[in-house]
Amino acid sequence: MPENLRNKTTMRDKFKNINRYLVNQSVNEFSNEINDGENILDVGAGSGHYRCLFKNKQYVAIDMGLEQSTIQGLDVVGDICFLPFKNSSFKNVICIEVLEHVWDSKKLLQELNRVLENGGKLLLTVPLCFGEHMQPYDFYRYTSFSLVKLLEMNGFKLMEITPRGGYYTLLGYLTANLPDQMYKVDGVLPILRKILKIFLRIAFTYILAPVLISMDRFDKKKHFTLGYICKVQKVFS
Repeated sequence: MPENLRNKTTMRDKFKNINRYLVNQSVNEFSNEINDGENILDVGAGSGHYRCLFKNKQYVAIDMGLEQSTIQGLDVVGDICFLPFKNSSFKNVICIEVLEHVWDSKKLLQELNRVLENGGKLLLTVPLCFGEHMQPYDFYRYTSFSLVKLLEMNGFKLMEITPRGGYYTLLGYLTANLPDQMYKVDGVLPILRKILKIFLRIAFTYILAPVLISMDRFDKKKHFTLGYICKVQKVFS
C-alpha cells in the first residue's frame, strides 16, 4: 500500500480495487472528523499503513504481526482481544477489516468498548460478499442486522451503517479482478498469460468495470454489497 493514501484517488486505482478504495475513503473521512491532537487507536493495524492519514493526531497501531512481513509500522505488538491499555484510554478507535478474522468477536468488541472513553467514536468496517483471505484466519461474514445487534449488545450506539456499494459495484469489483484470476490459469505459457492479462486489464478493469460501477445508482436496496462501514459511539456508562 502506498505511503500516502490521500494520493491514492486516481481513476485507475479506484477501478482496479474499488473495495480497497471505498475502505480507504471511509478512513480518510473519519480522520477529517477528528480534531488535531486527539488520540486514536488502530486495532488490527497490519503494518500501520493508515498512520499517514492521522499525522496531526496521536496515532497508535496495534496488531499481532501475522499478516505483514515486518512489524516496524506498529507501536504495539500484541493480542487485540487483550488490549494492553487502561480503561477509557482513547477518544477514537478504528478497526478496519479485522472483525471477520477474530474468532471471539464479542471479546474484541468488549475490548474496543473498554479502551474507549464515554462518547468515544469507533469506525468499524467488515466485508460481506468477499472471497476468503488471510487464510486460515478468515472466520465470519456479517450482515447489517448481525452488526447492529453485536454492537448494541457490547455497549455501542450505532450512528451510521453504510454498504460499500450495491450489486453493480460488487459486479464491477469481480469484473476488474478477472485479469488476475485468468493469469493464474495453468496450462498456458507464461508469456501468453502476460499478454492476455494486459488486454483483459484494459477491457475488463478500465472499460467494463467503470460502466458497471456507474450503474450502482440503480440499486436502491443494496442487499448485495462488498461490505459495511459502521460509525458508532460508546454508550455513556
